[in-house]
Amino acid sequence: MDQSTVSLMEKEDPIFLQNIAVDLGSWLERNQYLDKKVLLDTARVIESVFDKHAIIAITDNLGIINYANERFCIVSKYSLEELIGQDHRIINSGYHSKDFFLNLWSTISKGETWKGEIKNRAKDGTYYWVATTIVPFLDDAGLPYQYASILNEVTEYKQLEQKMEKQVTELARSNDELEQFAYVVTHDLQEPLRAISSFVQLLKKYCYTQLDQRANNLISHAVAGTERMQQLIDDLLTYAQANANQAFVEIDCEQLLNNVEADLFVTISECSAIITHDHLPVVKGIHFQFIQLFTNLINNALKFQRDQPPKIHVGVEEKRDEWVFLISDNGIGIEKQYLKRIFRVFQRLHSRSDYAGTGIGLAICKKVVEHHGGRIWVNSEFNVGSSFYFTIPKIE
Repeated sequence: MDQSTVSLMEKEDPIFLQNIAVDLGSWLERNQYLDKKVLLDTARVIESVFDKHAIIAITDNLGIINYANERFCIVSKYSLEELIGQDHRIINSGYHSKDFFLNLWSTISKGETWKGEIKNRAKDGTYYWVATTIVPFLDDAGLPYQYASILNEVTEYKQLEQKMEKQVTELARSNDELEQFAYVVTHDLQEPLRAISSFVQLLKKYCYTQLDQRANNLISHAVAGTERMQQLIDDLLTYAQANANQAFVEIDCEQLLNNVEADLFVTISECSAIITHDHLPVVKGIHFQFIQLFTNLINNALKFQRDQPPKIHVGVEEKRDEWVFLISDNGIGIEKQYLKRIFRVFQRLHSRSDYAGTGIGLAICKKVVEHHGGRIWVNSEFNVGSSFYFTIPKIE
């Protein structure tokens, strides 16, 4: 339209050029309007999506709220008019320490994004938790001039988390009390049981010739019963102490295995057992619990033998974060339907007349391994043998 900027030839029609300029201007103006409309429609769609899920707030560099979306108003129970011009202290619950917010502001004022969980207070006095991300917007000098906060309400999740923490604490307390109770009861039972056992054996010693065979058999049953009870109490004491809070020390598993074999020398000799082993590592743990672990597993392999000399192998495989131990045998094996039962307390698969024991040995093994942060399992085939595996984490 500005003809002064156009150099016209003598034969050119100024009116024609004016019409072209008008048409071009109208086209540019129309396309610019369309672009703005598309952008505005897109922004409205995005805002609608956020309103359904996230809380959005935009503040200036001092934390004064310049924008809050509909979701912010719903969750905080403040109207938009009540929020605009206020800072976030309007929803401060008082739950977090001063250092918490100093750290937050120190992070975002340096132009860095901050992420965390904040407990806020709504207008009606109720509390709610939000998982928060605060993103600084920087000017040309690299300084924040405003902050955009994107928040997701996680109140139900936090309540569930707190409930679970409370239950875990209560369970741990209950377990501690139960273990202490078991320790006290079993410890206190030992003295009267020893007295009963002593008196019954004295009765057998001094009155054996004066009593008939039936009476002597009854006395023998009483003596055997007290011996089983004593063994049961000893095993319960061991089980109760399996979570003993003692410092972990270095344990040479090869030397420990030699000591266990020496302790079981009589049993090994009687059944002509052959025990082989890989080169065993040095691990960290509670020494006496490792003795219980190896002794129980090897003693089981010796006990549950078939009509042939037991062959026992102690192996180990090194993983990145743990050691995987193996104790395998050629014994009677375990039927598949019983594999899940064997690590429970007092779970016996055979009668006492067939195999001695109290049914606590493998439960002690499981407790010891789990106390050291590992896991234990078994693969077995009936009348072929069993392989017990357990892991011990590597500790620097």
